Amino acid sequence: MSGRFFGRGETPSADPPVSDAPPPEAAPPPPAAPAPVPPPRTYSPQRERRSLARLREVEMRDVGGLAVEMARRDDWRYPLLHSRCAEVLGIEERIHELDALIAAGDMASRGVPVVECQCGAPIMRGQHFCAHCGRPAPETNPVVACSHCGQPLPADVNFCSFCGNPVAAEAYAETPPPIDETLVPPPPQEP
Repeated sequence: MSGRFFGRGETPSADPPVSDAPPPEAAPPPPAAPAPVPPPRTYSPQRERRSLARLREVEMRDVGGLAVEMARRDDWRYPLLHSRCAEVLGIEERIHELDALIAAGDMASRGVPVVECQCGAPIMRGQHFCAHCGRPAPETNPVVACSHCGQPLPADVNFCSFCGNPVAAEAYAETPPPIDETLVPPPPQEP
C-alpha cells in the first residue's frame, strides 16, 4: 500500500491501470532571460581618493596606537614604526597625485589648458616635477638646489622651504662689515 492518505469517504482503489505508452516528456523550460549586466565602473580618481583617505585615517590611528603601546612597554622597535610610517606616507603621496589629477580635470573642464608630461599625466601650473614619473615640468622655472640641505627648489624663491636658509646667501655674502660698524654706540652719559 502506498503512503497516500485518503480523505473521508475515500477508499483505496486497486492499482492504477498500466499503459504501454511512454510517459509524456516534460516540455523544456523557456530560456531564462539573461541577467542584466551592470555597466562597467569607470575609473574615478575621486572615488579612489575617498577610499585612500579612509585608509589613511585607519593607518594613522594604528601607527599612533603602535607608538603608544611601544611607549607603555618601553620597547621601541624603530624599524617597525618606520615601516608603518612609510606606508602612511606612501598613501599620502598617492592622495597628492590624485589631487593633482582631479584639479587638472577640473581645469580642463573649464577650458584652462593643461600641460601634460611625456608620460601623459597632467602637470599643474606651478609644479616643477611630474607627480607621476618625476620628470621636470617643461613650462616652469628652472630648479636649483639649496646650498645648505641640497633639496630642489624653484629658482625664483629666496628661502629654502625645507631648512629656511636663504637660497642666494652665498651670492650676496661679500666680506662682512667690521664689527664696529654694526654695533650701536651707547648713548652719551651726562656728567
